[in-house]
Amino acid sequence: MAIAVSRNPLQRSWNEFLYVSLGLPIGVAWLVALITLLAVGASLVVITVGIPMLALTLLLWRWGADTERQRAALVLGAPIPRPARRRPRSPRFMDRWGARVRDRTTWRDLGYMLLLGPVGILAGTIVMALWAAVFAALLAPVLAPSAPSGSLLDELGTVWTIAVACGSAVIAVVAVIATRALATGCGALAAALLASDDRAELTERISTLEASRSGAVESADARLRRIERDLHDGAQHRLAYIAMELGRARAKLPEDPDAVDALLADAHDESKRAMRELRDLVRGIHPSVLSDRGLDAALSGLAERASVPVEIETGLERRLPPAVETAAYYVVAETLTNIGRHSGATHAHVDVRHVGERVVISIADDGNGGARRKPGSGLEGLAQRVEALDGTLTVDSPTGGPTLITARMPCAS
Repeated sequence: MAIAVSRNPLQRSWNEFLYVSLGLPIGVAWLVALITLLAVGASLVVITVGIPMLALTLLLWRWGADTERQRAALVLGAPIPRPARRRPRSPRFMDRWGARVRDRTTWRDLGYMLLLGPVGILAGTIVMALWAAVFAALLAPVLAPSAPSGSLLDELGTVWTIAVACGSAVIAVVAVIATRALATGCGALAAALLASDDRAELTERISTLEASRSGAVESADARLRRIERDLHDGAQHRLAYIAMELGRARAKLPEDPDAVDALLADAHDESKRAMRELRDLVRGIHPSVLSDRGLDAALSGLAERASVPVEIETGLERRLPPAVETAAYYVVAETLTNIGRHSGATHAHVDVRHVGERVVISIADDGNGGARRKPGSGLEGLAQRVEALDGTLTVDSPTGGPTLITARMPCAS
């Protein structure tokens, strides 16, 4: 990480002294607290009381590490950025805690907070002792007249007392150099353990990409199976019926022309239904209005066809990339379909807007709630599609409602 220290020498020296000297009481406090909590929690695991104690201790040292990242600005010139935490694969309680325990950053934080004790004690003691010697030597001539008989200042005499005071400048130089060296070392230790671990982040990124790729493949395979099923169960049967009716009409044409008209009328009606199903199926693959007129017009069409009243608000500043636009359309389309079928809602609200370099899609309804991401569910398929684009999908749906589904996807061109 880049280090930008203060250009003011006095301010820099003061910051370094403050950082190192505060490390003494802070390090002692954290060392005693963590060792006590970890020891007590581990000893009580057998009666289950220790598990929540250890969990709280984990949260405590993570919070302490974050405060140390802020305190490091005294010597580094800026706080140490918080590293990216391992994200759970699902919002379940055990998955969230499993992600915390498996996160390398969690244990790096603990290592630093435990090292802060001995390092802070050693560095803080040296610095405070040196600066105490500086002030003691500097004040020696002032304190000498009132020194008790037989004390060191009384035996030194005036000349040596003045010499000691002059020597305080040398001690001050040593103190400044030692303070800077110790502050630099402590800051380097903080940067090494509290800054982001490039290897861990790369590993986590690879794992995330592998999971999202696998999810995207599964989602695409599920969509293909659904399209095949819809064609087989819907349009294909209707086309087969039309062919049968036309065959019957052709057979009856020479001997019963009056019956042919009814057969042709049935075939005509069935062809309209087949065309409507094929049109809906094509719209489900990729609606032409999305390519021609953009997301705003496509969402308006969804609202018109929805089974519940839908209010659409869009605050898009520019056209989204095609893949993101398609994913956003399907998030809204599938969610509105689920609302109409399962939620019992009387109203839905869709909000789409840019937030920085991301597009945020929020779909809310006043239904019964209880929506969950489950393997094989529609919401899981939507989440996999969004995560394949490096986005996230969250579901807030308490029992009894309301429900809020939020998708966030990067949309930088």
